[in-house]
Amino acid sequence: MSTSRRPPPTPGLRLFAPLSVLGAAIVLALAVHPQWSTILIMAALAVLGAGRSLFRAEKWQPADDITTLRLGLIMVFAALVLGNVGFSWPAVTVGALALILDACDGYVARRTRTTSAGADFDESVDALVVLSVALIPVWGWWVLLPGTFYYLFRGATLIRPDWRRQLPPSVLRKTIAASQGILLLTAGSPLAVENPWIGIMSAAIALAALVISFGRDVLWLEQHAEARRPTPSR
Repeated sequence: MSTSRRPPPTPGLRLFAPLSVLGAAIVLALAVHPQWSTILIMAALAVLGAGRSLFRAEKWQPADDITTLRLGLIMVFAALVLGNVGFSWPAVTVGALALILDACDGYVARRTRTTSAGADFDESVDALVVLSVALIPVWGWWVLLPGTFYYLFRGATLIRPDWRRQLPPSVLRKTIAASQGILLLTAGSPLAVENPWIGIMSAAIALAALVISFGRDVLWLEQHAEARRPTPSR
């Protein structure tokens, strides 16, 4: 008995759900902050976070739906903090939901099917520096540094191709990555604005932890790059 394989969904059908989520996020953002600049900012976040992934060739997975919802929450969070110094409690709540979904999409990806395109999508959303940028009016430009490490490292791989190799799994790296959002969200919370030492300490710990994490990884990459280089013959 012959079995026929179901044809893949058309791009329009596949894009309906993620575009609906992102469209709803833009509408909510406009309701929160009704300015023309809001549309431009939300469109930029949507393109930076999902533009490359929406039109990929690989199949859309359940974890990608969660990542899209997380991106939508990040967009709403950005609208809630626009023009404000510090994060309101509604903004903190939306930001916390986005952090929870960050853990959920990784769990779902491991339990269903992980794809390189899905990992790239998740990484693109992780790389959005909304939290760091939103903290600038509160604590100054130095709080932008935690959000730049990803881009600095990616840029360095263009000069140092040996750094592109796969890093071994690390509990420390995962713990520091997971703590970044919590620390930066805390740094802008009403509690931190009322008690500056909490905000400055939270942002400083986030920055110090990233320095340790990236420094450790760069050291490992350098050591293994040296080990792979052939010894010149005499």
